[in-house]
Amino acid sequence: MKTYKVTVNDKEYIVKLEEVDANTAVEQPETAAVSANQTSQHAAPVASGNGEVVEAPLQGAILKLFIQPGTEIKMGETVLIIEAMKLENEVVAPRDGVVQEVFVKEGQMVDAEDALYSLV
Repeated sequence: MKTYKVTVNDKEYIVKLEEVDANTAVEQPETAAVSANQTSQHAAPVASGNGEVVEAPLQGAILKLFIQPGTEIKMGETVLIIEAMKLENEVVAPRDGVVQEVFVKEGQMVDAEDALYSLV
């Protein structure tokens, strides 16, 4: 597994990629997500419905939340701010939807890939 730092729209993200050969069986995305959660150091929250879980793009402290369950959001809208190394990083909605659950609170520390909220 290789880790890369990617900048998109002046925002940095940490991306982990695994190289596989043609003979390696690749798990379906839903199965892979469950397997990754089962092997992590702490259990990740799982949406109670069929919502998409949005993960933290980087490690830091939740500085400000602009959402709560039931909030309608539009793609690209700022939903929360993570402070990392004295920089405020906006986390934007990946698509239009309604927030199902929020797994974090202001002041909480998160690691990269921790669940932030679920979106339906």
